[in-house]
Amino acid sequence: MNYEDYFAAIMTNINNSGFPVIYPEPITKSTMIPTRDNVNLATTIYTPTAIGQFPTIVQRGCYAEQAPLNDLLGKEFAKRGLAYVFQFCRGIGPSEGVWEPKVHERSDGKDLVDWLQAQDWVASMGYYGSSYLAMTGWAIADIVPSKLKTMFLSNYGVHDYLANYHNGILKPDITTAWAMDNAGWNIDTDYLTAAKYRPSMTVDVDLWGGELPWYRDVLRSTTETSHYWSSITSQNLKQVAAKIKIPLFISEGWYDHHLENALATYAELSAEVKAHSVLQIGGWNHFGQPAIFGRETPNLLLNDFKTMLQWFKTILIDQQVPQGRLQSYEINADNWHEQTSLTGTSTLNFYLSQDRHLTTTLNEVKAGNIDYTYDPGKSVPSIGGEVLIKTADQIGSRPQPDLNYRDDVISFVSHPLTTNQRLLGELKLTVNFATDVDDTALVAKVMAIQPNGQTFNIRTTITTVATQHADYQAGNTTTLTLTMLPIDWQLTAGSQLRLDLTSSDFPQYQVHSNYRGNQSEQAQTRLAHQQLVLKTKTFLVH
Repeated sequence: MNYEDYFAAIMTNINNSGFPVIYPEPITKSTMIPTRDNVNLATTIYTPTAIGQFPTIVQRGCYAEQAPLNDLLGKEFAKRGLAYVFQFCRGIGPSEGVWEPKVHERSDGKDLVDWLQAQDWVASMGYYGSSYLAMTGWAIADIVPSKLKTMFLSNYGVHDYLANYHNGILKPDITTAWAMDNAGWNIDTDYLTAAKYRPSMTVDVDLWGGELPWYRDVLRSTTETSHYWSSITSQNLKQVAAKIKIPLFISEGWYDHHLENALATYAELSAEVKAHSVLQIGGWNHFGQPAIFGRETPNLLLNDFKTMLQWFKTILIDQQVPQGRLQSYEINADNWHEQTSLTGTSTLNFYLSQDRHLTTTLNEVKAGNIDYTYDPGKSVPSIGGEVLIKTADQIGSRPQPDLNYRDDVISFVSHPLTTNQRLLGELKLTVNFATDVDDTALVAKVMAIQPNGQTFNIRTTITTVATQHADYQAGNTTTLTLTMLPIDWQLTAGSQLRLDLTSSDFPQYQVHSNYRGNQSEQAQTRLAHQQLVLKTKTFLVH
């Protein structure tokens, strides 16, 4: 989507939001607001052309190129009776100071909303943002002044580690891509070349033109207790959710890389806050675009601007307390549900058989081994996925290749289902596994083969042997457990469940070198000879 089309789509949504234009072009004021350490941050204020107090929408962001979008939103909101305030983070655009991702957002954000609290023209405030612009809201959600009544936050949470790593494996399509785009200088290196570079730890100096200390710190911090995620900034952010007192609207997508982050955050909200908050999960990606392909989805997308403006109207203008709810989009059924949790009411067990079948009956299981060779130099490409952002042409649930389409991809297929089956919640896999190296990766991808033969990915995940068994010795058989992100998906009667097992999925996940240790420090790779040891205890559970 080009910029012109993007703006046109936003204008269509705003015009269809149910909020008519009631004022002419707004009053616009650009000012520099000081922080507690005397750094002045560029702030633009849009107010309706009227005298009085206004409900005010507040945003803070780090993307200077979004200035035209900020201007569009400010003018359109103000023409509809809402003031709008946008501030660039320190070191971004006209704002003073040094750009350090996340470091100053709590103090700088607090200083802005406290300044707005003292302004006579501010009747009440609602904080609004998506992605990093949502993080700036989460950063202060527990320390807001009395006029700030609520937040509408999309595609983020308070657990940054979960958006960057899974089981110690980096998500380069998120972390490396974001570092390249937000380094503070222009980087013209090909992204995929950078994401594959070994050792990753020196890609900044070797390919990008300078050292990027915070990125190196992220690469060193492969567990949630590591240095980067244990910093004061990260610790403050992680502690926010349980202390929040205001109602929230949390919007997420099944194929957004921050879904796990947002779900963990929602789980930590108090019962009192949940009672008046909304968690909405739709079939879209990080950008709010459709992420379900190859199927008709007339009910997939909602007007997010209408939803947001209605939320703020309820709380800021009508001064009502909203009713909490969880809204979930069921993929393939193209239905929305309101429910109390993301846990299904039934369980299915599929056992893995040596003849590459998934069976629900134990006596149909054929025990035996399946061997394959994993070569890190020939990684399996990500085809569809939930933790992608830079590789936009593969985000979401997309058509999949044929069964066993590579020698290092082992496919298992179930019998056709006789009735519709709703998958709601996590998918879990337990598999007996052996390798001839001291550490390697195992990737699992669950798919649905539709009655018409088309195959679409549902969920993908990765683990490593050393993550689950630190003392693993090459050649031994061990048990690995893989847990996938929650999903809401209808398996229709006549469809089949498919499971692919392999050892890489790039660029969703960093390519494992087959050497133990931090993969960002590995300069060399080697072959690994993998073995799936299929017994009656090897199964996929929903």
